[in-house]
Amino acid sequence: MDELEFRRQAVVDPHDTREEFADMANASPANRKWLEEMKQFDAALGKAMDVEVPPGLAERLLLKQAMLTDPEPQQKVVTLPPRTVSGWKPLAIAASIAFLIGVSTRWVPWPLPQTSDVSLAQVALAHVYGEEPFIQGVDEQVSLQTINAKMEKYGATLMNMQGMARITYVNHCAFYQGPALHMVLQGKMGPVTLFLVPKHVPLQLDHNFDDGQLKGEIIKLKGANLVLIGDMRESLDPISKQIESRLHWSI
Repeated sequence: MDELEFRRQAVVDPHDTREEFADMANASPANRKWLEEMKQFDAALGKAMDVEVPPGLAERLLLKQAMLTDPEPQQKVVTLPPRTVSGWKPLAIAASIAFLIGVSTRWVPWPLPQTSDVSLAQVALAHVYGEEPFIQGVDEQVSLQTINAKMEKYGATLMNMQGMARITYVNHCAFYQGPALHMVLQGKMGPVTLFLVPKHVPLQLDHNFDDGQLKGEIIKLKGANLVLIGDMRESLDPISKQIESRLHWSI
């Protein structure tokens, strides 16, 4: 297991018990720190997912489904099965999952725990490692029109792309308690990931950070926090100035 594979696995499953994973975790202080941060982040997400099922939710879902599939619902009497622990528990779990999926896809904030131990840098780094396999080598030949169609949600407009690093990917991503703009630019040392995160997202701000393999910086802009992450050898300052100088805010 190499360094990159270890960090990816720590994002996916920080409680991996394999010997090779444990060896890599103890190989350096940076690895131990990264694993501990991912465990804290995993615990925070676990608490966020622990949402109590509202009373009667399963019954209401079944009743609504029956009414939608019946051509004459007003004439049909729906008889619900007895609410026993063994019979209703799977339905309650399924309803809870359906509820959470519906909530998350509409960007409604979850009842998340206190975020005193979670930073914007941690969340952003986890996104980069977790999504790298899906956007590696992708070049969507992004246009200014496409970028602004995405940026509009955050109250920003990119005035022009002249002289900027080539942008190969842009979309929304499920960040922390809501969406963020996710963009990938081609830097001199490799891809540079940009996140435009709304300021109301309650995360600690570490203006400069690194994990020994990737480094990043966070810049407070008028309408959002700008996060840039790239190779340790990448100079991020010119890219951040390119972006910041071209952004127009409507909020």
